[in-house]
Amino acid sequence: MKQVKETMAKVRSDKTVDARTEAAKNLAGLTQKISSQEVTEALVTDITSLLDSRDDSVRYWVATTLGNLGPAAKAAVPKLEEMLPKADCINGAITSASGIRYALTKMGVKPPPPLKCGRIAG
Repeated sequence: MKQVKETMAKVRSDKTVDARTEAAKNLAGLTQKISSQEVTEALVTDITSLLDSRDDSVRYWVATTLGNLGPAAKAAVPKLEEMLPKADCINGAITSASGIRYALTKMGVKPPPPLKCGRIAG
């Protein structure tokens, strides 16, 4: 868990988008190994707060991280559902929308179909 907390700090404060994205990707990898017994409400809250990043690439990996926690991270569902319509309209091959859909599915929530909208810059 120490490594998870250190990695979350890097997601918040690394200097470049690439460094924050890499930290978020590492966080997703670390959470694949966490048992549901280790997932606390505080951990889910801390990870969910990382979704407020201005970088869509970071949001993608943070959503994936929450998905890796599965149903134990269901407290993040309202935030993920709130973010999805805007994420659907971000222009890019891979956007946070796919990470959000992955997370919702892993939490047992059926995501809505993608919105039809004009794409915006991520």
